[in-house]
Amino acid sequence: MPRKKCLGFKEVAPTIQRISIYQTNARIYIIGTDFSQSYYRLLKIDRTEPKSLVIDDDNRKYTEKEMDEILKMIDGGNTNSVNKINGLQKTVSSFGIVGFVRFLEGYYILLITKRRKVAIIGGHFIYKIEDAVLLYIAPTANKLNPEESRYVKTFLNVDLSSNFYFSYSYDLTNTLQTLMRLHPAQPPPATKYVWNSHLLKDFKHKVNPEWVMPVVHGFISQNCINVFGRSLYVTLIARRSRYYAGTRYLKRGMDDLGNVANDVETEQIVYESYTISHRTGKYTSFVQLRGSVPGFWSQDIQGVKPKPPIRIDRGSPFSEGAARHFNSCLGRYGCPVVIFNLVKKKEKRAHESLLSQELEGSITYLNQFLPPDFKIHYLHCDMARITRSKERSIIDLLENRSKRVVKMNGFFHSGHELARNQIRANADWEGMGGRFYTPGEPGRDQAGVVRVNCVDCLDRTNTAQFMIGKCALGFQLYALGVVDDPQLNFDSDVVKMFEEMYEAHGDTIALQYGGSNLVHRIRTYRKISPITSHGRDIMQTVARYYNNAFADQDKQMAINLFLGVYIPEDNSTHLWELSTDYYHHHLFTTSLACPRPLSYTKWWTDDVIISLPRPVLEAQSTDTVVDNVESQSRDSPAVKPVRVKKVPSLSYKYEEFYSPNELTVLHKLFSYTLNSQYSTTEYMPGDATDMSPFTIRTRSSGQNKVVVGKKVAPERKTIVGTPAQPGIDD
Repeated sequence: MPRKKCLGFKEVAPTIQRISIYQTNARIYIIGTDFSQSYYRLLKIDRTEPKSLVIDDDNRKYTEKEMDEILKMIDGGNTNSVNKINGLQKTVSSFGIVGFVRFLEGYYILLITKRRKVAIIGGHFIYKIEDAVLLYIAPTANKLNPEESRYVKTFLNVDLSSNFYFSYSYDLTNTLQTLMRLHPAQPPPATKYVWNSHLLKDFKHKVNPEWVMPVVHGFISQNCINVFGRSLYVTLIARRSRYYAGTRYLKRGMDDLGNVANDVETEQIVYESYTISHRTGKYTSFVQLRGSVPGFWSQDIQGVKPKPPIRIDRGSPFSEGAARHFNSCLGRYGCPVVIFNLVKKKEKRAHESLLSQELEGSITYLNQFLPPDFKIHYLHCDMARITRSKERSIIDLLENRSKRVVKMNGFFHSGHELARNQIRANADWEGMGGRFYTPGEPGRDQAGVVRVNCVDCLDRTNTAQFMIGKCALGFQLYALGVVDDPQLNFDSDVVKMFEEMYEAHGDTIALQYGGSNLVHRIRTYRKISPITSHGRDIMQTVARYYNNAFADQDKQMAINLFLGVYIPEDNSTHLWELSTDYYHHHLFTTSLACPRPLSYTKWWTDDVIISLPRPVLEAQSTDTVVDNVESQSRDSPAVKPVRVKKVPSLSYKYEEFYSPNELTVLHKLFSYTLNSQYSTTEYMPGDATDMSPFTIRTRSSGQNKVVVGKKVAPERKTIVGTPAQPGIDD
């Protein structure tokens, strides 16, 4: 009997995991090693040329003995007891290099000093940055000038310990479907989500790729569904775009390149934990987007205005900006692209409705020229109006729309269709979209993506995305053979756990963009939140207003400096002296060197239309892929083919997961902690006799709160990222 094909993906090239920094008066020596310390690498940085990043990488692997001899030789050559010159001094230990940055004087190196495991995908650990340090490369004999010190202070306002993530062996910037469909090729990182791209600009081309490590910003959380001893991991990954990034009122709409504000890609991955192999394991994923309405609009926050008026800043009769935005969506995800608009459509005084008109007009215009099979789909739901209605349920409406959306896009599954689902398929399974299972070929694919938006893309958007994710979760579990019916009940343990994950997801994104937690939560729209939650909602509204009015300007300056939107130069206007950063994002108004405008009718790029209905990366051959399809950045305005290097199969994933050379304690293992403390069993009532996580539980009411199993659901502490878990590497 012929062996069935199966999907897999190449792990990224091995990355340096442990770093030691040594220095002399003339040089900095960076010693790096892999997880098992089987080999070492050496970087030398010249300290005598502070305004130039002079790095020497001999691109050679050393043994531990050879490296010790090199360090002793350097120490001996730099020690002078007569002149009291010290030799080699160790300054810091690190888990990775974030990058290098220069303001007005010399270069700095940004290092990760603490990390924490937050998730695992098929044996690949994902880490959250817990602490980082910025080191000045040049000798610090003289004090920094005031302007330099202020730039350093502004730069450090971007707190790397707040929801920045990385992995040594898993590409966090690409979706699971992209990684597995391009196997055996290794796609390059999606630069749209590499937040340290600017910091790596002067570094990555001078050293071995093992030193280079992309860092993403957003949210990652992982929990376990325990089905009678069968463990499935549910992972939520939110990737925030670095293009047109910023704070709520200072970044609205989009820039001239079609990059929208608050652009976040959310991927939910469900897989069985019994194996770390991507070939024998069964993996599923579903991807959705959120982002500001693609148009040139803003809100004036001058004065005390709880709801500043919306203003359309620039008309676009040919929807050029929206065309660039949707071209990037089609290029990254394929079709159909489904727009789920939650903004009001009818108002006594036009406010939100201006955005609905702008969005509908753009889609209507652009759809005129697209082939019928590739048209952009548009759905509308006035959540605010329906929520106030006593006759209609917004949750029921969202559930119906969610099922429709998921069926249009489908989801990704790496395995073959179960015979059980073929013989007696559930009625909800009929008509499932996407690229379906085919004879001889493994898996099914998600086709296209759903893009959800309201005005801020926070409260309403998070609830709608939760409903879409809940519907997708049911189909993912059905495809894995866990449930007979993809319809999951709200009062089951698995949905309670999933709802809490999405609330943490929404809180984190709201803090990053809006300055406070969610104001209206999922339970608010379900109309089951306790009376005490109204006071909390008011406090969150006040906190959001305060941050928007008084703190967002400093936060925006820090983001612009970190991402390289603004680059300090001698004899130029300082960052804090600029009245606006508008001209840094809207280049068409100040520069003639911008990308050529798209055609008013053929508004798509050739590589996108040729690839449809598939994404560009998947449509390319496995040896040649295109990087940065989703958005054209300033540092690489043209899309160029990139030769993909095939990476040999390595054992570092095995070494990192099993740690065969280390003494380990069971209760400190990440997988043990995940199964015991972050599982659906934690949501079961103490007197439960039915241990199934899909059983409908009875909700018992307290005086001021609703108790769900062993946890208090509505009154959670502020979550910035994933709940604290053991596993910090000091």
